[in-house]
Amino acid sequence: MWFKEYLENCRKSKKCRIWIISILMVIVLFLIFFWKKFTLFLWIIFVLLAVALGLEGFNYDVDLGKLWQTGNYKESRVESVKDKNGNTIRLIWECVKADVNCNNFKTRWEAQKVYDNCMAEIQKNNPTITDPKKLDIYGLDRDKDGLACENLPKGK
Repeated sequence: MWFKEYLENCRKSKKCRIWIISILMVIVLFLIFFWKKFTLFLWIIFVLLAVALGLEGFNYDVDLGKLWQTGNYKESRVESVKDKNGNTIRLIWECVKADVNCNNFKTRWEAQKVYDNCMAEIQKNNPTITDPKKLDIYGLDRDKDGLACENLPKGK
């Protein structure tokens, strides 16, 4: 049972994921030089691992399920942020924009629409978070009442 917990903690740790990818790259390089039969295939795997290492190193991640569903790389972009309590939260697509704040909207309706979409995405992609509205990652709902940018004109 402790091994399952260790793997789960490793999966959540960027440092651990980088180590695993690096170890796999070394194994593939070893196989390339000593197993001549599948050299091309192994080089392809090595390049894919190098891309994975680069994505991991630059905090650029993609949700493969969303990519398969939409076929759009931009829509499947994932970013992990930390809330005030240090919990890691996965954000996908329009919620990845770090620039989302009340100044980006003309009306409260526009802000509320983005706020509600992001809260739904956070809830869907972070099952351990029970009430995402308490997080208010972008500061759209300072008083945590579920209404975004109350100082803006109402709009539609």
